[in-house]
Amino acid sequence: MLKEGTITVFTPTYNRAYILPRLYHSLCRQTNKHFQWIVIDDGSTDNTHELIKEWEQEKYVKIKYIFQENSGKQQAHNVGVEKTETELFVCVDSDDYLIDTAIEMVLDCWKKNKKGIGILCKRGVDLSCPITTWNGNIEYATLTEAVHFNNLSGDTMLVFRTDVIRKYRFPKFENEKFIPESYLYDLLDQEGKLYFLPKILYLCEYLPDGYTANIRRINAENPNGYLAYIRQRLELDTTFLAKVKDTIRYIAMKCVKNDGGLLKDAINPILVAFLFIPGWLFYRKVYYKQIRRK
Repeated sequence: MLKEGTITVFTPTYNRAYILPRLYHSLCRQTNKHFQWIVIDDGSTDNTHELIKEWEQEKYVKIKYIFQENSGKQQAHNVGVEKTETELFVCVDSDDYLIDTAIEMVLDCWKKNKKGIGILCKRGVDLSCPITTWNGNIEYATLTEAVHFNNLSGDTMLVFRTDVIRKYRFPKFENEKFIPESYLYDLLDQEGKLYFLPKILYLCEYLPDGYTANIRRINAENPNGYLAYIRQRLELDTTFLAKVKDTIRYIAMKCVKNDGGLLKDAINPILVAFLFIPGWLFYRKVYYKQIRRK
C-alpha cells in the first residue's frame, strides 16, 4: 500500500560521485522530511557506493540504494518506480538539486490540488533564472496541451502519482540504453492533467557528460529506442503538422538504422513517401556525422 502524503525522490546515477553530494545536501536541508531517496546506481565504477554508505549511516535522509549493471537511465527509472512505496514520485537527476522548501511546497500543493495525475513545477539555473517557461495562466493541463496552447518550453520538474506512473514502463532493446523520456510522458498525458505550480523548486546544471549535451549522438546510438518513441508519437499525433514533423524524424532515424524497412514499418506509408527527401536531408544534417564517428 502506498503511503499517503509522502514522496519518493528518484535519482539515477552513473559515475557522478563528484557532483552527487550537492543533491544529497539539498535533501538534508529539506524543511519537510516526508520523503525517501531512491538511488539507482547504473553500474558506477567510481566511489558512488562508498558515498551512499556514509550517508546511510548519517541517517539525515531515508535512502534506498540499488546497484544494477549499466543499462541506461530509462531502465533505472523502471526499477525506481517499481521500488517506490510513497504516494508521489519525482525524478531528480544526479547533477541537479532542490531548493530547501521543495518537498514541503510539493506536498502542500498536492493536498490542495489532487484532481490531476501530479504536479508540474519549474526548473531554474537559480531562483531568478527559470529554464521552464509558459505563456498565460495554467491551472491544469497535459504536457501536450501546455506545449500547443501555452508555449511550454524548457525542462520541467514533474511529480506524478505513483499509482499512475506505475502503469507504464520504458521498453528495453538489445545493445541499447536510451529512450527519450517523452515516450513515457506521452503515455501519462493520456491518463490526465497536471497541476501547474509556477515556482522554481528544482535547480539544474547541464554538464558536458550529460544527456542534454550529447542528445544527437545518443539518439544515433540508440535508434530502436528513438523509433519506438517516434512511432508512438505518430499514433498519438492529432494535427497534420505534428504528423509531418514526426514523419520526418521517423525517416531520419530509419536512415540511421539503414534496415530497409522504411515503408513497411511506417504508420503512414503515403506520408513517408511524400516526405522522404526532407527526412533524408534532416538525417544528413543531424545524424550523418554522428554515424561517421562510430
